[in-house]
Amino acid sequence: SFNWKKNLDDATIAKFQRELGAMGYKFQFITLAGFHQLNYGMFELARGYKARQMAAYSELQEAEFAAEANGYTATKHQREVGTGYFDAVSMAITGGRSSTTAMHESTEHAQFKPAAE
Repeated sequence: SFNWKKNLDDATIAKFQRELGAMGYKFQFITLAGFHQLNYGMFELARGYKARQMAAYSELQEAEFAAEANGYTATKHQREVGTGYFDAVSMAITGGRSSTTAMHESTEHAQFKPAAE
C-alpha cells in the first residue's frame, strides 16, 4: 500500500510510469487499483441503496448505458460471463431440450440492445 498524494506531487505521479519505462521496466501492473475501485464502487452503491433504494441501482445502470458509447460492455452481464457458451453446452448435452438455459427469451436478450462490436 502506498498513499500516492501523501508522498508525491501531481507532476511526479503523472510521469511515474513513463519514468519506470525509461528505466527499462516492461510490465507495470496496477491490479491493486482494480481492487480499490471495485470495493469503493460497491461501498458507494450500498450507501446510495440505503438512502434511495432501487433508484441508486437504476442510476448506476443509466451510467453504464451512457458508458457504452466509450466501449463499456458489462451492461449485458450474462454475455460478459459466458452464459451463451454454457447454454450451448447444455443444449448439446440434452439434444436441444434443455429447460435451464438462461439467454433465450431472457430479459437481457429482450430489453438490452446489442453492444457495439
